[in-house]
Amino acid sequence: MKKAFTLLEFVFVIVIIGILAAAIIPNIKTNPVQEAKIQLVSHIRYAQHLGMMDDKFDASTSGATWYKNLWQIAFSGNTYSIVSNNNTLYAKDPLTQDDLNAINLNADYKITSIGYSGGCDAETDISFDHFGRPIIGDLDSATSILSLSYLTADCIITLTNGSESATITITPETGYTR
Repeated sequence: MKKAFTLLEFVFVIVIIGILAAAIIPNIKTNPVQEAKIQLVSHIRYAQHLGMMDDKFDASTSGATWYKNLWQIAFSGNTYSIVSNNNTLYAKDPLTQDDLNAINLNADYKITSIGYSGGCDAETDISFDHFGRPIIGDLDSATSILSLSYLTADCIITLTNGSESATITITPETGYTR
């Protein structure tokens, strides 16, 4: 006599697995603060990549202001943009080809505040040179290449939605973002 499962036993096991799955799946919930952090880290790394790949050095421009065309991630309240060319050229999302302009973390992820500490402060713009090194400050207000301020201490960005928070750290010299 062969030992095997009957069809009734097989159906019974499938039903039990289905009931357990129905009970477990609703308990898996997403964390919008962590999702916002992952998106922002990805966009910071994308801006750094653009800064390294799209070297805009041209000493022949009027007054040698080529550094004002570097790629930067510009923050304003709960929104940010990836921009270049004196805030006229926005980076394109590689998937949708939409401009990465005024990405609102409050609308998408209910982020109520973005805090800055360490080597950066509120309303800071973070630019990247052709080596991927982070530059802090508004490129438009810089008067020369010598007035650019490279990041000297870890830039810590804190995203908060009221009850939860997540931190992003950008290291000086390498621009490593975690």
